[in-house]
Amino acid sequence: MKRIQTILLLLALTAGLFALADDSVPMPARNPQQPLPEIRLDDDACREMITFLYGLSLLRTHYVDGSKTNYRDMFRSALRGVMQDLDRFSNFETPQSYEEAQKDFSAQFGGIGVTLSTRNNLLEIVGVTEDGPADKAGIKAGDIIVKIDGKDLNKLKLSDCIGMLRGDIGTTVEIAVRRAGVKDELSMHVVRGTVEVPSVVGAHILPDSGGIGYLRILQFARDTPGRLDTALSKLSAEGMTSLVIDLRNNPGGIVDSAVEVCSRFVKEDQTLVTLEWRDPSKNQTYKTVNCTKYYNLPLILLVNGNSASAAELSASALRDMKRVVVLGEKTFGKGSAQNIMPIGDLGALRITVAHYFTPSHTPIHGKGLQPDITVEIPPQRAQAFYNQLNDYPGVIDPGLADGVRDIQLERAVEILRSASILESVKDSGHAETSSNARK
Repeated sequence: MKRIQTILLLLALTAGLFALADDSVPMPARNPQQPLPEIRLDDDACREMITFLYGLSLLRTHYVDGSKTNYRDMFRSALRGVMQDLDRFSNFETPQSYEEAQKDFSAQFGGIGVTLSTRNNLLEIVGVTEDGPADKAGIKAGDIIVKIDGKDLNKLKLSDCIGMLRGDIGTTVEIAVRRAGVKDELSMHVVRGTVEVPSVVGAHILPDSGGIGYLRILQFARDTPGRLDTALSKLSAEGMTSLVIDLRNNPGGIVDSAVEVCSRFVKEDQTLVTLEWRDPSKNQTYKTVNCTKYYNLPLILLVNGNSASAAELSASALRDMKRVVVLGEKTFGKGSAQNIMPIGDLGALRITVAHYFTPSHTPIHGKGLQPDITVEIPPQRAQAFYNQLNDYPGVIDPGLADGVRDIQLERAVEILRSASILESVKDSGHAETSSNARK
């Protein structure tokens, strides 16, 4: 009877995991002293859980190193394995990484000042904040992180790595990287600091372009719409006639922020994005909002393989609404939403709960967005270009000895200038016809 009671208790604890997993919003941390909510389990669930617990008991009894077989660690390991088998964005969060995950996309946080991508299953640095901790330590865009504080990253997900890189201001983290053209790993000690992320940078009128404006959105943070308004006002005052918005290496961010950004260029109350859940009753629609509008401004969006999530949604949605030309390289392919759901003092589960779709119901997740016009940066020059893009946003040729010509921006300028010339010719012809008619 005692053994049966123990199994039932463990089943109840395990059942609580599934009870929380069905909520549609992130849940606040639960007091571990409070009992987990009750849940009904069918016979199949009970049978499988009993088999699972029996397997754990065999490990605990017979595994050679008893220090590795306490139930808490084995439950965590089991959860981690389950999450890794689901998809690359679902994850088991330890209490420490869960605490880090509660930090939203604010404009300021403690860290080292890098933008990360997991393209090709490598932890690649695609952006380095100017004068930030990583920049001062010598880390460069294009570097591949292989170890953090001596720990190999092969089995870790992006959220784990972010948690390891963040920490108290003034503390040091050791980062080992692989760099193109360098044979051996490079190891650098980075002192964590307060990192301010200017989500909109490089706003200026391109020289000798006839009024083509440029700005780069690094990520979609809470302050991005306001920063965009400031940039657009500045460019308008300087005579902007068209605009290039650079979303290259933009990892995404807050969808509401992306919707507000798109709203500047589309009429209000238009559906931009839908979020579709397993339960259709939870589906959400994101519509454009009332704000300052730039309806007639010709737009080109620049994207690449590190443009992900909200950046991909923005490009795809504006293209569906025939407001932009998308130019560059195929995007990353993340069109899913994750919720973080605590499970007592074990930590939390980061669960993929829904997929995003654009107005034409174009699937992005796992596919990416193919641009209207494909222009590729040569792979062997990509790392040098990433560094250059951070230092010289919106500069086609910075005149560096080892510089890389920004052929994507150059092509965008050619297209916008050609369109402007055609429009002026059309307007001139219309005016002449009207004049002749009056005669």
